[in-house]
Amino acid sequence: MNTGSPIELAEREIQRDKDDLKRLKKRYPGYDFVLVESKKLGIDSSSIRQPRADFTELEIAVLAVVNSLPDKEWTSRQILEELKSKTVTLPEKEDAALNAVGYALTALREAGKILRSHEGSGRDPHRYTAFGNEKEVIPEEKTS
Repeated sequence: MNTGSPIELAEREIQRDKDDLKRLKKRYPGYDFVLVESKKLGIDSSSIRQPRADFTELEIAVLAVVNSLPDKEWTSRQILEELKSKTVTLPEKEDAALNAVGYALTALREAGKILRSHEGSGRDPHRYTAFGNEKEVIPEEKTS
């Protein structure tokens, strides 16, 4: 099936890689694609994305709720109920507020500030714990 010289095959593969990168950048416009081997390629390390250090008011409030009881497993709905009793600015609509809390939980998890202790599905929600509680979810075997 190899049609063409090795140079032509390599050129086609390079072009496919460039097309894939263009497609990914178009599909995920806010994501920075960083080369893994930046030192070998002579890329300045200051251009590489640094871990996130700034958090929104809501993310800080969610982190405070989760850290208030480190052994408890929190769902986004439980956190929302806790935040309603505090002076945190939340969207007026219930669904929008729940989505905002969900996004905050995802951001905190990706930043390494909290752990997802249970991966939910369907009507069984994700559950989160404080970082000191080392119960990060281990993929369970599906028994169905």
